[in-house]
Amino acid sequence: MHDPNGGSAENRVPQSGIPASGADASAVGMARFVRDKRGSTAIEYALIGSLIFLVAAGSIRVYVNRMGGVYNQISTAVGQGN
Repeated sequence: MHDPNGGSAENRVPQSGIPASGADASAVGMARFVRDKRGSTAIEYALIGSLIFLVAAGSIRVYVNRMGGVYNQISTAVGQGN
């Protein structure tokens, strides 16, 4: 029978929170975390979002570096016109 949690029946952690067969509680928690697939989509979206943010921030920085001189020239020309 298919287990919706991604593990087989013999690898399941007891729901009582008591580690099975004297295993360390942190090891049981880590095993549960490794088997859990529910957050993978959220992590993928977070990685894609961070990549988009980095590209946008880099593009803005390049734009500011290249256009800073142009804006200074415009500012100077407008200031001399007054």
